[in-house]
Amino acid sequence: MISRQTILLITLLVVGCEENPVNDTKRDIYSDDIADVTYLNGLFFTTNYDLSANAGSQIDLMKFNYENNTTTYIDDSYDLNMNGQGYLALDNDGVDLYLQSRISFLLIKSSAIGEHINIVMDTISSNWQPSGITFQSITDSIVTIYRNMNELSQYRARTISKDLSFSSVKDVIFNFDFIDTTHYGVYAIESKGSLFFMLGADTTQTDILIITNNSFEVTALDTIPDSTVVGLCFKDNDLFLSYRNRKIEQWKTY
Repeated sequence: MISRQTILLITLLVVGCEENPVNDTKRDIYSDDIADVTYLNGLFFTTNYDLSANAGSQIDLMKFNYENNTTTYIDDSYDLNMNGQGYLALDNDGVDLYLQSRISFLLIKSSAIGEHINIVMDTISSNWQPSGITFQSITDSIVTIYRNMNELSQYRARTISKDLSFSSVKDVIFNFDFIDTTHYGVYAIESKGSLFFMLGADTTQTDILIITNNSFEVTALDTIPDSTVVGLCFKDNDLFLSYRNRKIEQWKTY
């Protein structure tokens, strides 16, 4: 069985295949869907959801301007020198970005221009599928959540330090009996004060917004009619949602 450390090396070295004529290294970033979103310094940041199966670097950090508080458009992008990560969850601490790969257990701390500050392999056991990452201001820490692949309605939240050293302050296991137990479930999380806001799918595979308290007890559920929703973030008190087709729009004020 391949160790996580080996997977990490493969992931980081895969961009070195660019000169091999056997591999297709074509980049078509701007026809890809986008993934999770975060708001930093007046701009929205997201990544493309790479499904090309091409070799080389295929993932960009993309920066969207929010013109006149009405329209978003892509302003710039930065090559993350990464491949094969699937959906990337994303948040920030007011200075740096934090990314979580859903399939490889990678956690990445990055600058706002895509410079890797720290890349680590999560130490959690492999039955826990990564399902979201957020910065919690009241603890000045990162919270990562996971889905138990052996019990698909069960989730786990770990509070770790911002240097990604896994000095866990809090580790909570909780259950959502209303959540989808096939391919979906929870996939993104955002913290605001003592509340958590999560995106997921319910047992009818309808997209929902889940609001919980700091103990992950549900306080509200809201149906999201657009099934292309992929991410969420706060701009002040306004919750914004991102959609696959590069749309970023205000949802509600909290």
